[in-house]
Amino acid sequence: MEKIAILADSGCQIPVGSREDEGIFIAPLTITMEGKSYLDDLEIHSIDVFKRMEKDDIMVMTSQPSTGSLQEAVQKIKDQGYSHVIGLPIATGLSSTMNGMKLACDMLDMPVTLVDTKGTASNHKYLIEVAAKLASEGKSPAEIKDILEKLVEDSATIIMVPNLDHLKKGGRITPAVATLAGLLKIVPVMKLNYDLGGKIDSFAKVRTVKKANLKIIEHMVNDCKVNNKDYVFAIEHVLSEGLALEMKQKLIEQIGECEILVRELPAVVGAHMGIGGIGYQYIRKYEG
Repeated sequence: MEKIAILADSGCQIPVGSREDEGIFIAPLTITMEGKSYLDDLEIHSIDVFKRMEKDDIMVMTSQPSTGSLQEAVQKIKDQGYSHVIGLPIATGLSSTMNGMKLACDMLDMPVTLVDTKGTASNHKYLIEVAAKLASEGKSPAEIKDILEKLVEDSATIIMVPNLDHLKKGGRITPAVATLAGLLKIVPVMKLNYDLGGKIDSFAKVRTVKKANLKIIEHMVNDCKVNNKDYVFAIEHVLSEGLALEMKQKLIEQIGECEILVRELPAVVGAHMGIGGIGYQYIRKYEG
């Protein structure tokens, strides 16, 4: 039986180095503010980034883990006797981390199976935890990949931002969304487009922040047909906890008590959404 490790990046919100005893290895993404770069979760945390954005109105840029960080993680995996890596990067539509993972594994002669999570944050973390469970149960890399890809296809990330300045500058949106940036009094609702590897695409346009959030809940319940038995949820925000908690109650009113997390977004996502941004996620539970 192969000894399988899980390799991911810090967009999943699992602290770097915290779960290596479970076979989960995290490489830090990079955050750049005012010309200085920081390793995500090691040298700076999401709340620090968001408060700087709020105080100084700065643009924050992010990038994939350095080749050195990924090589260091893969070397550690190799040194601990693992024979195969399941690579679970942030959505390929948002980052080139998957390519970096493959390069690092190839350079160190470590076999790797890559899975596009097509997401980040809570959905990303859930997939990592399922992968680690499957690996501990003796599933093969091919079996793990198949199970994870089925879960990805029954998941979604839907977001709203008060304005598109940060997303437009960061290049994470499709041209259709970019055209919305010039429209006045419009609050865009966007969804990660799985056909584009999770790139942020236009979904709806409403007139107020409150209506945008209610539109997302309506879409999840009425169009996506989510329920409180088969799915886990997250509402993650950029310094907008009050509204996120209010929307949590709105969702519970629609589908009943459910497994739902409310917390701040990871820095590498929130940096592109801007202050007041809120992201909604759901993913089907693994029942194996």
